Amino acid sequence: MMIPRILFGIPILLAGSAAAGVTVYTSATGTAAMAQYTVASTDQTFLNPPAPPADFNPATFIQLYDGGMNGMGQPTPGSLLGFSIELSVAAMLMGDKPDVLRPEFLNYCAILEARAGGVTIRVGGNTQDKATLNINGNPNGHTIEKYKGTDASPTETPEVHFTLDLLTAMAEISKLVKVKWFFGVPFLKTNSDGNAAIVVQNSMSILGDNLLGLQLANEPDLYGPHFKKWQDYSIPDFMNETNYMLTNLPFQGNPNVVGPSVCCMWTIGQLFDAGYLNQFAPHLKYVDVMHYPHNNCQGDENVQELYAAYLSHTEVVNLVSPYYDAANVAIAAGKQFMMMETNTASCGGFPGISDSFASALWATDYAMQMAFGNFTYGLLHFGGQNVYYNPFTPPPTNMTSVRKWNTGPIFYAQIVAAEALGKSGNARVVDLALDGNSPNRAGYAIYENGVASRLVLINYVQPAVAGSNANDYVATFAIGGGQTGLPALTPASVRVKYLRAASVNSKDNITWAGQSFGVQFMSDGRLYGDLDVQTVPCNAADGTCNINVPGPSVALVFLNDEAYQNSGGDHVESVTFATTVTTQKIYLTMDQAQLNASNGRSGSDPLGATSEGGSQTSGAAAMVGSFIGVVSFLVGAVVARVLL
Repeated sequence: MMIPRILFGIPILLAGSAAAGVTVYTSATGTAAMAQYTVASTDQTFLNPPAPPADFNPATFIQLYDGGMNGMGQPTPGSLLGFSIELSVAAMLMGDKPDVLRPEFLNYCAILEARAGGVTIRVGGNTQDKATLNINGNPNGHTIEKYKGTDASPTETPEVHFTLDLLTAMAEISKLVKVKWFFGVPFLKTNSDGNAAIVVQNSMSILGDNLLGLQLANEPDLYGPHFKKWQDYSIPDFMNETNYMLTNLPFQGNPNVVGPSVCCMWTIGQLFDAGYLNQFAPHLKYVDVMHYPHNNCQGDENVQELYAAYLSHTEVVNLVSPYYDAANVAIAAGKQFMMMETNTASCGGFPGISDSFASALWATDYAMQMAFGNFTYGLLHFGGQNVYYNPFTPPPTNMTSVRKWNTGPIFYAQIVAAEALGKSGNARVVDLALDGNSPNRAGYAIYENGVASRLVLINYVQPAVAGSNANDYVATFAIGGGQTGLPALTPASVRVKYLRAASVNSKDNITWAGQSFGVQFMSDGRLYGDLDVQTVPCNAADGTCNINVPGPSVALVFLNDEAYQNSGGDHVESVTFATTVTTQKIYLTMDQAQLNASNGRSGSDPLGATSEGGSQTSGAAAMVGSFIGVVSFLVGAVVARVLL
């Protein structure tokens, strides 16, 4: 029996079905006033949106064909757009111990699982390469302990010591929600101390079938420039070290390795030319790359000038298209191709872009473009508190009842992508190249088993007058019929869900089909509000259907009932994990000065992100007593069902 380690914990029972044997504990509430936080995740930078195009076209036509369309991508899982969690902040997000899990994190995962059938998460990043697994625990009892790194990399990467509790917590999460994992293997010492072998052995034994793959190396093309290895570290050097690792690590004949994880100085084509795929094919399950569209590690980018690039379908195509050929080569070799780590910009993203509705539009387009380009997964990276791009972020205080979690706009894109691809695992995506690949809009068709199932329609344009319909466009589509010489199969009606916000600048009150996570630091990881799914009648006379796409927004069009139900249907009812006491509460009063000095804001034991300046309030030590835990306990089932 696991004994819960929660300060001020009160077990509660909630009405609901017995989906799992867990007990929900909650930390105490408080009367301290809310502090004014200044970390990046609360930044209030607003930029000037690009002006609407003078030649804006208010209408576009889409011809679909029964049986499929030329150029469709390979079958793609609904869990394509997953999470990449920096190892150093994994406990902060997921939970400090296997018997103490973050219910908010589970709720976010449950939302995606209900729509996609599962969730894809990678734990690793810059901190994986020098990480040490302490089998007997860390001296201070923490799951993750950080020490100042010795390399001179722009990310100021710390050295991380972690314990088996992290891997066990990941395994426990997979018992509650359908999460599959990638885990990073330390590479810099090439197992000279035996540590990498310990990581491989325990990752495989603890995670079992929930382990998708082990990432071998992380951005090896930066090992030289970032002084992690010798300065002229080359592709042949990397190939030799990879061969050494694969020969000496206990993979036990399992072809579950992911590589080469290049990002910046080398191309995946150069690795293929050097023989990487041929030489290591028996070990590889996935061929991966890592890429950010822009670099913010120096902090000197003109964010206003870059804004238009995140409101452009052309830029999204330019981001993915360099990998089309590599994906095809990998698939031909029997491997899957994936984007192991990405987001709006490296080193935490940009204020006013990464934390605005623009990022949700961009990431929706990006996800669909990756599916079209034969990516199996594309994982959005998390840093600590002091970054702009997190899909969601815990509060920077250690009083959960004073502040809840912050849902980043980009997480809404993950919901849209999950519903667009659905649970079948057979979704095949084609870029419709609307209006000759117009930069201000995007359109994708999703086919399943040869049947047109869904449309994703994006409008990037912010009207000059907020709230006006001056830059809405109407997408008219037909399935067969007309001049195609094929039977007209346009349905009598379709259902449409909209991703909406007041502006591309919006940080709060974004809605997906009428539901929202609300405002900053007021979320428990569950959607609230009435579900709003619009039924649009089609034109029987000419076999067409008109879909209005407001500016700015995303419209997800369900072309048949099976597609709708396969993405969650009317009532996406998923097991969620309550974060409030319903039977009794303990109220504590804390002086504001004490709160400011606590482990949430300026505590003496910060364990932060790998992004520069990202060490604030993101440590496992700072969270004991700070969150509501889900405890694996043998006392009944206490999960609640909430309409999402």
